[in-house]
Amino acid sequence: MPSTDKLRALALRAGVHARPVLIAAAYLLPVALIVSAVTFWGRGIIDSEAMEFVLNYLQKRPFFAQIFDPQINDWGAYQAREFSYVFDLIDARVFATLLDHGVLLFVPLSGVVGLVAVSGVYFYGARKIFAINRAMTCMLLSLFLSCIVVQASTPILYRSSKIILSVALLGFLFYTFSLLKIDKRPVTVLKGGLLFFIGLIMALCDRQGFYYLISTTIALGLLWLMRPSSNTITKGASLLVVFVNCASIGSVIFYDRLFAPWLIHALNGYWPHFFYQNLPWSNVFDPTLPTKAWQLFQQQVSFFFGNVPFVVLATIVAIVIFGIIWKRRSVINRNNLTGIAISLVSIAAIIVLLAVMIARHPAVYTIRDHSFWYYTLSVHVVILFGISAWIGLASSGNAPRSNWLIYGLIGILIGCNALGYARQRNVMIHSTGWFEEQYIHSRALVAQFTTAPPEREKLQHPSDLFLDDQVHFLENVERAYLYLTETSQTDPTREP
Repeated sequence: MPSTDKLRALALRAGVHARPVLIAAAYLLPVALIVSAVTFWGRGIIDSEAMEFVLNYLQKRPFFAQIFDPQINDWGAYQAREFSYVFDLIDARVFATLLDHGVLLFVPLSGVVGLVAVSGVYFYGARKIFAINRAMTCMLLSLFLSCIVVQASTPILYRSSKIILSVALLGFLFYTFSLLKIDKRPVTVLKGGLLFFIGLIMALCDRQGFYYLISTTIALGLLWLMRPSSNTITKGASLLVVFVNCASIGSVIFYDRLFAPWLIHALNGYWPHFFYQNLPWSNVFDPTLPTKAWQLFQQQVSFFFGNVPFVVLATIVAIVIFGIIWKRRSVINRNNLTGIAISLVSIAAIIVLLAVMIARHPAVYTIRDHSFWYYTLSVHVVILFGISAWIGLASSGNAPRSNWLIYGLIGILIGCNALGYARQRNVMIHSTGWFEEQYIHSRALVAQFTTAPPEREKLQHPSDLFLDDQVHFLENVERAYLYLTETSQTDPTREP
């Protein structure tokens, strides 16, 4: 029998050799999950609404007239998110260019580039702002990337607003946090201007971005009122950030109500309607709305953390917090209590956001597949940021051994997320409310392209008619692309 000392030596040697392998695996995992997300639906899915938007963005029109045209780009539902239309236009034209070169791919460029950008912003922010080591950063990023909402949303050609918002939102949160750290220099005009610009861009990506700008400002206002006396946050910086955010909010309101409508009228000859920005009071005061929002919140948290039931997650968190307090009474200090208060405010803000989403668009709750993709993507960005902030704070003084325990737990959650893909994909495919139809017509277009792809030579004559139906969608895209890129001024998407 080998001695105890020999066994310890063997274990130590094995650990030394295994550590680089595990670290390398942690670094490669985010790359593998990005590839998984891009290929989650094979050649991708195209939403039936996007089929019309693609053709709209292939019209030969002046750039700004095309962007500031909610009557076409949003079916009249003006939402002051013209910044996202720029990326929608790019997605449409990249799709058409690939099709013209014999490649059918519904995966949007914004989905691929946006997911890589989110990963890059997170990796930089987690390392620079939270001082989390590289391996832990990769594991937390992988947990986010493995979530079904991220995986399923990336390869769907629909709208770019949520993924573009996710990039801007993550940058906004990291930059705001960096300005509140006392070890940084005072907030200069340049830094305040950059924060103002990021907040403005975030709000112009999507209405959710405007909500996050408002809710973050309220949270920071509460933080300033609490007057923390810790060594991480200054009261002066909090007040200045609140002031800058209020300026961003005012600018968004000015853009939404005055400047953009004027520009739309100047470019396209009509004034936009604000009906979509006005919530129906009957929906807002629906007594079941809080319960629906709470259920949707629980589901999203479960999606993020390995599909573990919310009750189980809440129980584990409660036990861990109780254990930490029992062993280390020193953790009950003003700094940690302030962090807990801000976390609770953030959770409440997410629940309110989900309630507003349901009130505005009840299908988010009633149609089963809607909770699996697109609509709640930004919620997972907020969860990632919050978890990273707490881990960065908690791991600053921990021994390396505790990190390996966290690595293992995160790895298990990532595995649980991956194991759920087949079941969740099946749920989405057989969701009769919406996604099933999108999946069927996308597969039909792929089959049609395989057997009878659009022939450029037969579609480049002005005498060809534009047929507005799904069966001729690929031919219509090719025809519109040819008119866009050639010298003819005839627009095939307009009625003769």
